[in-house]
Amino acid sequence: MPGPGALAVVYGGPSAEHDISCISARRIVQTALDGGWDVTVIGLTHDRQWVDAQASLVDVEAGDALDSPDELLEKFPSAALGGLGAALPEGAVVFPALHGPFGEDGIIQGHLETLGIPYVGAGVLSSAICMDKGIAKSVLRDNGLPVADWRTVARAAWGPDAVADAVDALGLPLFVKPANLGSSIGVTKASDAAALGDAVVSAFAFDDNVIVEEFVPGRELELAVMGNEEVRVSRAGEIIASREFYDYEDKYLLGTAETVAPTDLTPAQLDQAQRVAAAAYRALRVEGLARVDLFLRGDDAIVVNEVNTMPGFTPISMFPKLWEAEGLAFAEVVERLVALARARHERRRALRTSRIL
Repeated sequence: MPGPGALAVVYGGPSAEHDISCISARRIVQTALDGGWDVTVIGLTHDRQWVDAQASLVDVEAGDALDSPDELLEKFPSAALGGLGAALPEGAVVFPALHGPFGEDGIIQGHLETLGIPYVGAGVLSSAICMDKGIAKSVLRDNGLPVADWRTVARAAWGPDAVADAVDALGLPLFVKPANLGSSIGVTKASDAAALGDAVVSAFAFDDNVIVEEFVPGRELELAVMGNEEVRVSRAGEIIASREFYDYEDKYLLGTAETVAPTDLTPAQLDQAQRVAAAAYRALRVEGLARVDLFLRGDDAIVVNEVNTMPGFTPISMFPKLWEAEGLAFAEVVERLVALARARHERRRALRTSRIL
């Protein structure tokens, strides 16, 4: 009996989330192998070299993590590939398990579009919009959705006057974030003007644009969304940080943060959270999947934090945990995501490319 098809998992990438991508990819690859998929594994190094990562399948089958593409290329220099297209088997769907810039910002999506390859996740435009926190907030606000007040600061415009303007406009404390990054990398909570200045300078190490955002007191909720024209929204999970906020160390290194999936909300709170999550997903033209992060304020008001178009798939990641709580095993999530990728690809192929009938 034939298997479900060919799946190419791309991982690694030139972002600060490279290591998280390796962990996400390992789980996707293992699940696909167990499900009978014909799996191809392709790595992308920090310096943008494509790597034949099939050798990593041995490690996955042994229960070990995928080698980083950088490490793999050091072990097997002959694994270097000339490009992505030549490494893809005929009929493959690409699962770009790449987080952050290059993988989640429309770049790899555009490359796959030029190759005519179906791929899991959001398209070029929505990937690019959602990756840039300031642009995403503008789109959400223009669609009538609640977001925390913010300022986007370009490197060239930052200075003492900008510090004072941000504090006057947004108050203290403030959150500082690179505009284009995830996993809470480069994020700082600043409680005074001096700390704000230091935090912004640190964030500029990751991006040319930085978000300075008001502090929103409340519960941190995350909802998983899947779909193209029609979407399904999970119940809400909740992040209970063990530190001042849910930073990278709290997420991946300390293991002390608590994730509750699903969390305890009233029916009215859950209904509102699901409606806002679906509206944000549609406003940003997302297809395939996303994790929508919200704040639930003390007065029950919902505020959209971020929409992540390629959330983590690690064992502690909320997106797969939320679907598991809904009765969907991870293997079924992978199957549905691939089906959505194929459906969108066929729909797009049917669009006219000529004005002549």
